[in-house]
Amino acid sequence: MSEVKTLTIQEEEDIIARAMAEWNAQKVQVLIDDDSIPENAHYLPLESLIEFLEQQPIPVKVIVSGEDYLIRLRKYVSHEEFEEFIYSLSDFLRRGHWIKAVWSREKRAIVVKRWRR
Repeated sequence: MSEVKTLTIQEEEDIIARAMAEWNAQKVQVLIDDDSIPENAHYLPLESLIEFLEQQPIPVKVIVSGEDYLIRLRKYVSHEEFEEFIYSLSDFLRRGHWIKAVWSREKRAIVVKRWRR
C-alpha cells in the first residue's frame, strides 16, 4: 500500500510563495493564450523574441495571443526609456525583415505580429 503525503496549510502557502517569487524574478514572463499559426505562414519564433527581450534592461510579460505577441512592461519607465525600448525592439524586428512594434492603447501593450503570409 502506498503512502500519501499530505501538506499542511503553511507548507502549501510556502510552496506557492516560492513559486510566485521565482515567477516574479524572471525577466521575461510568457503567457500563452492562443498559439495557433496558419499553415505556410512565416512566423517570428517566440524563442528569438525572448532572447532579445532578456538582453533589455526592462522586465516584460509576453502574451501569445492569436496573431500577435503582446508585450507589457512590468515596471514603470520614463517616456524616454519607453521610446528607446520601442526603437530597439523595432530595430531587432527590422533586422529579421519583420513588421515594426506598435503601441496599442486598447490592448495596453506593445503589439508585434506573430506571423505573415
